Amino acid sequence: MSLLHDLSKDRRVVVYAAAVVLALIFIAVFGLKFGLDLEGGSYLQLQLQGAVAQVDVSPEKILEAQFHGTSVEKHGDSYFVTVQGKVDSTLADDLGYSGAKIVERDNTSKVTIIAAPETVITNYLKKSLDADVKIVGVAPVKYEIRTNVSRDSLNAILAPVGGSVPSGEDAFVEGVTADTVDETKKVLDSKLNRLGLQDIKVRIVDNKFILIDLAGMDVATAQDVVGKPGKFEIRIQTENNQTVHVLYGDAVESVDIPQGDRQGGWGVPFMLSEEGAKVFQKAAIDAGATKDPDAHYISMYLDKDEIFSAPLAAELAGSLAKSPVRNLEARVGSGDAGSQKAKELYIHLREGALPVNVEIVGSGQVSAALGKQFKVQMVIAGLIALLAVAGMIFYRYREKRVVLPMITTSLSEVVMMLGIWSLAGWQLDLASLAGIIMVIGTGVDQLVIITDELIRGGEASALERSIKERAAEAAAKAGTAIAPTSSKVYLGRLSRAFSIILGAAATTVVAMLPLLYMGFGALTGFALIIILGVFLGVAIARPAYGRIIGHILGTS
Repeated sequence: MSLLHDLSKDRRVVVYAAAVVLALIFIAVFGLKFGLDLEGGSYLQLQLQGAVAQVDVSPEKILEAQFHGTSVEKHGDSYFVTVQGKVDSTLADDLGYSGAKIVERDNTSKVTIIAAPETVITNYLKKSLDADVKIVGVAPVKYEIRTNVSRDSLNAILAPVGGSVPSGEDAFVEGVTADTVDETKKVLDSKLNRLGLQDIKVRIVDNKFILIDLAGMDVATAQDVVGKPGKFEIRIQTENNQTVHVLYGDAVESVDIPQGDRQGGWGVPFMLSEEGAKVFQKAAIDAGATKDPDAHYISMYLDKDEIFSAPLAAELAGSLAKSPVRNLEARVGSGDAGSQKAKELYIHLREGALPVNVEIVGSGQVSAALGKQFKVQMVIAGLIALLAVAGMIFYRYREKRVVLPMITTSLSEVVMMLGIWSLAGWQLDLASLAGIIMVIGTGVDQLVIITDELIRGGEASALERSIKERAAEAAAKAGTAIAPTSSKVYLGRLSRAFSIILGAAATTVVAMLPLLYMGFGALTGFALIIILGVFLGVAIARPAYGRIIGHILGTS
């Protein structure tokens, strides 16, 4: 009782006990989540299709080819394209040159386009590749092409306008920019979480690949969920079940959560941009949907797969006949089926369109039974590790009062690590459990250093020891007891032990840090659990153990 009373007054021991209790509460409240290895499920490897390239091409030749012009002149920021005969009034807009002016005189037309040379090149690549193209560099200008393209295919596209990709490895690099990869990862994170798949691991490798672990999900479902996102498009029915393009996903400015009405119907409200609303109105009028909405369905596609199709509401058709409408709602049905469809459509409208096309290049599955077996085996391995450590400690010291505090401290460190893991909502996998076992081993090493310093005094010289200490040590060697030391000497030895421990801890943390940024998921979990264990040990467990073992041995 006197020992417990003394320890209860020690600040380090109190903090240690509070941390363990708090960790147990976290585990009880939030629970432990297990990853693919232990829960079963599937993994996917996605390759981001795209390239960053330089192009050597004349904007004048591009415009001449696009408008079938006879000549192109540039003055300031404007290009003047001369065309024999008339020019379709929608051609400039279709090619991406909104605001272009067309003046007809005699049998010729002059098209005035205000655009930078890079804009002309970007529009040509977009139209030729049917993909998003973004300017990502200057001096030299580089273009990020967000689709599957090779150097040869890009040269073939540029050849008709006298262009090509410059020679050199830097002129054409497969893959997309880090910003695009990060944007793609965020969309996938959001999409998966909106489907209720919490704590899905989405990792990036070399700006070309994304690795995804989906615990508790089979491969076929995983491929359907992850591989589905792509280019979002709105089309309108014209005649004979034919449809024409109206808008892409970038025209959708915002999406509200699905809403149900009193009749049990469900819909997804969304808002178009101002320009998008004008384009939508024009398409509806041109197709005749404002006059006969039931015969002209509005369809939404994701990677050319239809995800929604319905006619315009009569009220909306009447409004569109008079002016553009920005606020729209996609009605999807009623009941539970309507609710589910509304949820899926909401995800597609808000997060469905990835900024770049992806291809599933690898997949695999771990069965639930095998995951359960791994879980049991890792628990058994952990218990064996603790028992082995306990046996070695007892063999070394032959003192129960030393063995029990060491094992209890090691076990409490595991509890604290699991408590933080649970609070953060991270998944435990084989790698992280292996890291826990490693932390147990390295932690015991440090506890042995502390214990040895307190028992033997390390490298302290005889002059530093009192006659009483040497007599006590002689008695200890005779087998009577572990020798007590003075409080001052105890603190000095404890300080020496911690200088060794801090050096070892710092080395371990520095060695693990690169693994956190390499992009390989298993290594990341392994490194993170070890770093966490080191910090918890050095900051909480080791100082408390030093105090506890000091009180037990009567050295403090």
